[in-house]
Amino acid sequence: KFIPKRLLRRQILRERFLALAHHYIGVPYAQKYWKPGSPEHESPIFLDCCGLVRKILRDMAQDLNFVVGPWNQAYLFDTLPVEVPFKELKPGDLVFYRAKFYSKRPGRKVQKHDMVHVEIFLGGPTGEGTIGSRVAQAKVSKHSSYRFDSKFYKVYQHHFRSIDPWLDGILKSHCSRCAWTWNKKPPRRTTRPRGGRSGESRLYKGRPRPQSAP
Repeated sequence: KFIPKRLLRRQILRERFLALAHHYIGVPYAQKYWKPGSPEHESPIFLDCCGLVRKILRDMAQDLNFVVGPWNQAYLFDTLPVEVPFKELKPGDLVFYRAKFYSKRPGRKVQKHDMVHVEIFLGGPTGEGTIGSRVAQAKVSKHSSYRFDSKFYKVYQHHFRSIDPWLDGILKSHCSRCAWTWNKKPPRRTTRPRGGRSGESRLYKGRPRPQSAP
């Protein structure tokens, strides 16, 4: 069966995105939530909810041909314009959380679009599973459902966004009200990858290449 090269590439990159998400399970949310001297407190890396997604994208920068910007979940939301019905979500797509904080703590930063959280959709046995970094667990974890109650805010809307634009190498803000200005590309490789494989050869390593169009 003929599979367009673009769709096969999306599938392979989506699998890599998910593999990296699983790789970071167990990484602490922030040092302040762990007792000094504990392995989590001494972790060389900490990932909050948006930090997890950004880390995956940075790991994939060469394949995606862009370097993600330094901003939080509101920025990530603005770069993914395709809203997906829940029943059409694919593993790897993102769940964004719009919420109002219960208290107006002095110095609390106002979140653009009221966007307070993001997780990676898995589906799984419950059909609602995710990977995400929540304050309650204080580390990147698998969750049986994207739905949860927070003691800090009340979620009033979930957004389900496809990561296909990223998989196609597109990183562009679609919000005219936000000053997200970022257009960095990963550095070019100066040497051939180990084994002399081209980027395309690495992408399809161990997998059938797409058939040529008739």
